[in-house]
Amino acid sequence: MKSIHLFAVLLGIILISGTLPSQAFADVISPRQQMKLNFTNDQIICAEGLVKIIKNSSGKVSCVKPSTAEKLAENGWAKKLSKEKIEEIQSKKLIRGEIAGTITKITTLKQLSTSSTAAKSSISGYAYVFDACGTTKLVRAPEIFVTSDSETKSVKLGSSLQPGLCYTSSVIIKASDPNSITATLLNKGGISEKIFGLENQITDLKNKISTAKQKIPRSDDQLPASESLNDILSMKKELKELQDELRRYMMALYVPANVKASKIDLPKSITGKPLDGMSTNLISVSESVSPTGLNNPDIKRFNVVFEACAGKQNIRLPIITVTSDFESIDVKFIDRIIPNSCQVGITRINAIDSESIIPTISGNSAVSSQIKSLETQISEMEDSLAKMRNDLHDLVSKKLDSSTEPIALKLTQDISKLRNDILENRVKLNSLLLKTS
Repeated sequence: MKSIHLFAVLLGIILISGTLPSQAFADVISPRQQMKLNFTNDQIICAEGLVKIIKNSSGKVSCVKPSTAEKLAENGWAKKLSKEKIEEIQSKKLIRGEIAGTITKITTLKQLSTSSTAAKSSISGYAYVFDACGTTKLVRAPEIFVTSDSETKSVKLGSSLQPGLCYTSSVIIKASDPNSITATLLNKGGISEKIFGLENQITDLKNKISTAKQKIPRSDDQLPASESLNDILSMKKELKELQDELRRYMMALYVPANVKASKIDLPKSITGKPLDGMSTNLISVSESVSPTGLNNPDIKRFNVVFEACAGKQNIRLPIITVTSDFESIDVKFIDRIIPNSCQVGITRINAIDSESIIPTISGNSAVSSQIKSLETQISEMEDSLAKMRNDLHDLVSKKLDSSTEPIALKLTQDISKLRNDILENRVKLNSLLLKTS
């Protein structure tokens, strides 16, 4: 009897997930898609309102409704729920998130077709033009569920929805009756709030690290206190974890609804020629705690303080290699270095002779150029998308005729392609940032 009940629960999940994948939840891609981005079980993020559980037989992650998580754990399909997971389920049951915006139809335009078979069919392609408006919350990657009598699809719009503001956009969908086309915004703003919280934590921690670094002596005459360096290194470790979490959220958030994560051409290497105009300077070297697990008694551990300076160009996430007569380590800065300025770097390294310790510019510093290039591309594409949307708004706000309707339809096609390109570039950018962290 128990097995029949379990089968009914699983069948219900399959039916619901197969027919209504996005009608209740939006924002991040599925756990399976996240695995394609090499996320571990611990790193996988669930869409707002869903709970992460692990299947007993395979160890794979699923994201399900809170009530379903309880049933699957009770029936042995999922691993036993921890106290923290039970508290999470209870809190999500109490939250009734409101939709974070509205989608209002402006007009529906039939696509022109030169195909003779299309002319005989009762189903045609339509450009569904609408206003997307934010209510009280910022929505980072607004996702709409569009349905007609012939097709359903989820579409991510590519540009954030700001509270209280609107913009015109469009989507192409098939229908036999254009009046059957409707669109609903899926987001409730929870993922955006999580990202906003992470960004605030990162900003606060960066300020604390910056303040602590300003107190570090800039000469060998006065060596920095070991406790101060310990605090900075501890904060840097915490900052890396927060930044990595934020970048994984961004990757999972921006994959277009109709694109498989595995099909996105993510950056595979970050090597290249060191940046011109960059320089390094060793500030101080002081003995730290003795290294453990090493057989050579001559090896000591040292605190190293150095600075990295930019020339005429802005350097995004510079990487410095610190070498000694025993090992070599890469030190990745937490932020950019603005032109003609310097940042202090701190690390620990094992060495026999402290005089052998040297900071140099890493070849991987060329990643700065790749990041800057992607950021520039995204900014230019966003400007183009905003112009297209404004042009579409101007067209549909007037009475369309035989000369302007084809222009509106072409804009719809261009908007659709460009917003997917923007989303994919954002995934690539955050993948690159994650690789360099």
